[in-house]
Amino acid sequence: MNKRLVKITLVSILTVGLVVAAFYWNEACKEIVFLCGNFKKGVPEQSVHRQLDTGNLLRYRTEKLASGKRIIVDSAYNLSLYKCIIDIDESGLVIESRIE
Repeated sequence: MNKRLVKITLVSILTVGLVVAAFYWNEACKEIVFLCGNFKKGVPEQSVHRQLDTGNLLRYRTEKLASGKRIIVDSAYNLSLYKCIIDIDESGLVIESRIE
């Protein structure tokens, strides 16, 4: 009887853990896709940063390029499998954004 109770408890804990992990994975993906869709050509860089700062499950970094900047948005909650790449020109306006 004790072994059966331990097995049921372990299966329950693993199931709950899997459900919680799947929830965070999905929410992180939705944040990336939703916010990336907001960054159309001509949006100012300040607006991009302001919107990205509202994300709860995101992280982002800025890279300097010869033609401006690139902001890369991802999430540790989905193992960085989904990324939003935002290219910004020298005047600080979005050139394009895409999901990879």
